[in-house]
Amino acid sequence: MKHLSKTLAAAGLTALLSSAAFAAQVERVRGTIDKAEGSTLTIKTEDGKSETVDVGGAKFAWVVPSSLDQIKDGLFIGTATKGENPMTALEVVLFPESMRGTGEGHYGWDTITDQTGGAGSKVKSAMTNGTVKAETANAPKVKSAMTNGTVKADASAAGGARTLTVSYGKDGSKEIVVPSSAPIVAFEPADKTILAPGSKVFAVVAKDGAKAEGKLVAVGKDGLTPPM
Repeated sequence: MKHLSKTLAAAGLTALLSSAAFAAQVERVRGTIDKAEGSTLTIKTEDGKSETVDVGGAKFAWVVPSSLDQIKDGLFIGTATKGENPMTALEVVLFPESMRGTGEGHYGWDTITDQTGGAGSKVKSAMTNGTVKAETANAPKVKSAMTNGTVKADASAAGGARTLTVSYGKDGSKEIVVPSSAPIVAFEPADKTILAPGSKVFAVVAKDGAKAEGKLVAVGKDGLTPPM
């Protein structure tokens, strides 16, 4: 019986090591496509290294320009943010309906370039992927007055920031300020024919030892650099 207990304990330890300690680690790879041959993609990373990724089972997407006014109630988005109270968007990605649920939640992200007035400096960020809730939802009813007249343009308000409520999971939500200077892009589903040498690329990669398996490969269209 004692020997059996030891055997079971050893088997349990083996299972734990194989499933947890050696589980693939997810990383983000940013850079320029060097070459694409068959199911193998070679990326020259931002720090000048070379990364080889198996993209045989990956999803592909173009990254295309979008705008703040395209962010509507019910849209699924992803946004890297800096700071707290308020959280400020460093970029926003609009997902197509076919990619709803991708990376849903709020979690730590990488140190990325601040393009919102940070003079290109690198900042620590967090990522929130979820559904935009109506900014006017549950607005209280109040007594009002009416003024009819001619509108005078307010330059300071033009293209101003928006505050979004992004919900995820069962009960999670975050309020995020999106400045007018934040890059706004959208994903468009594609296939591996987008893997052209010289294009800027963002890839989500699962690494298990020397093996790197691509999960999502997003390529900037017409020279665009993916901001996420």
